[in-house]
Parts: sequence; structure tokens; C-alpha cells
Amino acid sequence: MTVELDEQDGATLLRALAGGQPRGASTVDIAKAIADGDRHHRRVRLVGSAGAGATVVLVAVAGWTVVTDAPQKPAPAATSARASSGSPSAGPSPTAARGCTVQQLATPAGEGPKAIVSGSDPTGKYLVGRTYPDGHPSTVVWENLQPRKVPMQGDDPTLSDATSGGVFVGSSFTGYDTTSAWVYKGGKFAKLAGANAAARAINEREVIVGIVQGKPAMWASPTAQPTMLATPPGKGWTGAATGIDEDGTIVGTLQGGPGGEGQAYVWGPDGTVRKLAQPTVKGKPASTYNAGEIRDGWVVGWAAYDEPNRGPRWLGAPRWNLRTGALDTTDGVFTAINAQGRIVGQLDVVAPDGTKVTLPLPGGLEAKTAMVNTGTISDDGSIIAGYLNTRDGSLDEQPISVVWKCGS
Repeated sequence: MTVELDEQDGATLLRALAGGQPRGASTVDIAKAIADGDRHHRRVRLVGSAGAGATVVLVAVAGWTVVTDAPQKPAPAATSARASSGSPSAGPSPTAARGCTVQQLATPAGEGPKAIVSGSDPTGKYLVGRTYPDGHPSTVVWENLQPRKVPMQGDDPTLSDATSGGVFVGSSFTGYDTTSAWVYKGGKFAKLAGANAAARAINEREVIVGIVQGKPAMWASPTAQPTMLATPPGKGWTGAATGIDEDGTIVGTLQGGPGGEGQAYVWGPDGTVRKLAQPTVKGKPASTYNAGEIRDGWVVGWAAYDEPNRGPRWLGAPRWNLRTGALDTTDGVFTAINAQGRIVGQLDVVAPDGTKVTLPLPGGLEAKTAMVNTGTISDDGSIIAGYLNTRDGSLDEQPISVVWKCGS
């Protein structure tokens, strides 16, 4: 798919991300990477399953990224990130997802339908997100698709991850420029230790990772003091830990070293840090790339290649297999990965072999006007969740959250 943002649209996107209004942890990852403030003058092109003729608009609203797409001639689903040049090789064409049904998620009693999904546990039993009672965001959990209010303190609260035992983590603004990290356990929220912190992910052992004062951090338990993660030699490193596997492997993004651009890193269970292999986008080495999520040794992230002389920016989703060292890049923006290595983004699910399926939309909505963000997928692939709105305004209240139930 192709994204083109003109100069005015790019500036608008930047203002939405970096303006005076508080923003929660949900703005830190993909949306900020896409905007990448020092390149707001560029046109952004995103190539992928919809082909070069599709037009996609990426907008950050209240901390979330909206994608609108008009499907065109299919393009390759995935390309080798190890190729040094040339066009992507042909891959499987997208097909309609078989055995998947879609439904809108209910919101708590007395609330309107406006809602987003921002994370889940590995089984799909718990989906976390927020609704908008009286127009203000408030955190909510869907347990077996039934909504439950779990209001977090602070402004612009965001839940980001969950365990299968019903422990949730997230962040909120507790001062104009100050964030706090939170964990929900035993029916109540508790603030994690550490100043100006954000919690991004939690594993089944309740080890939490995120950010403390602009640097990647880990909490060994919900009551522990934060441990700052190692950075490469040199000064000035900043970044975030964004995902943690069950064996304690952590992934995230660091910036501030040579070149200053963000790059993906992995911390082993022993705390050692190393950079993840550099992906390619359109056959060219990525100018910048990050790591977003990790599951059972599979990692998905975001990468960009900037054409020289103020040319367009091309976006792709690298997928690393830490067990084998394999690396491939799928054109487009994909934000979630499961234990099978399947990645999900917009309406597409792409397996490690490049096989792609396209999820159905709710009745009455058309792909040419639907703006979809799919952000969670269960380990067995049976539960996928996200949120959508429409460019033509055919949804009265936007966005709405949806869930896809698929055959295992």
C-alpha cells in the first residue's frame, strides 16, 4: 500500500503528536516513528498488500494511529530483508480470511460505542483498551469479550498489555510533562516505582518493561524498584523497552549512538544487550528501525528507508526469528506478533512463509472507506482485535473496537 502525506498533512500529524495536549504511552511507538519529527517535510509512502495505487492516510488522534486504504492490485506479501537491491520477489496474493467472523465489542452500560483496543494477554481472554464516557478516555478491560471498567488515575490513561491471569499494565499523565506507570492486580491499580515512567509490556511471571526518565527499564515484579537496562558504550543513549518474552528476553529501541537514528536492540535474560540485524525496505538498508513486540522468540517492529535528496519515506515491518537468525520484511505497518510468528496490521495477517489473509469488515462497511488498526493477536491466532473508523463518516461515533474470531 502507498501512503502520501503532503506538507500540510505532515505538519498536522506532528502537531497531534507533539503539541501541548498530554499524550499517553500509546503515542510512543508506531505513530511517533511514522511522524519522525525531523522528517515532517517528507512525503510518506507505505507500500504493501494494497499495491502502489492505494492511498492511505495515517493520522494520530488521541494517541492512536488510523489507517485508511483503498484496495488495488495485490502486491507481494513479504520480501527478504537480506536482499541488498532490486524489486521485491513475488509472493502469495491476499485472500479472504476463512473461518473468521467479526463483531463489535460492547462498551460498559450507559456508554456510547466509541472505544479502542490497545493490548491483550497471550490467550485473547483479556483485551485492554479504553472507552470515552462523557467524552473523556477511561481504561476498560474486556474479559471473554465482556467489558469491565478499570479506571486508571491520571490524564490520557492507556493500558498496554496483560497476562492470562488478569494483571494489566499501562501509563498515564500525572503532571503536565510527567507520566506514571501502573499495574492493575487484585482489583486495584498500584503505581510502579520510578519517576516519569511508562509501562509497556508484562510477561506471565509479571516482569514488566518500559521507560524510566527516557531510558529502557525493567521491573522484576510489580513491587520492585526499576532496573535500568544496559546500553552500548558511549553517552547519551535514550530509548524504551517495549516487549518481554517468557524467558526474560527483552526488546526495544535505542537512539543516541552513532548517527542518532533509532535502532532495534535485544537484551538477553542475562542482561547483555546487542543490536538486532538491520532490515531492508524496498531492497535498501533501513534508515531507522525499531522493535515493538516479542513472542516465543519472534519479534516484529517498524523500519523506514528514506530516499535521498528529501525523497519519500518507505515503511516496512521487519520480523526477526531470534532462534534461527532469520529476518524478513513485510511492506506496511504491522504492530503485533504471536507465538507462531504471524504478524497483524490493518486487515492483514501474514505468516512467516508469506501467506497472507485479509480479515472481513463488519457489515455495511467498505474497505475503501474503513480505517483499521489491528493491534492484538492471540498465540493460537483465534482472537484478533483492533479498532476502526471510517473516512466517509458512516460510523456515528468513532472509533469503535472490534474482534475477529478465527478457526485455530
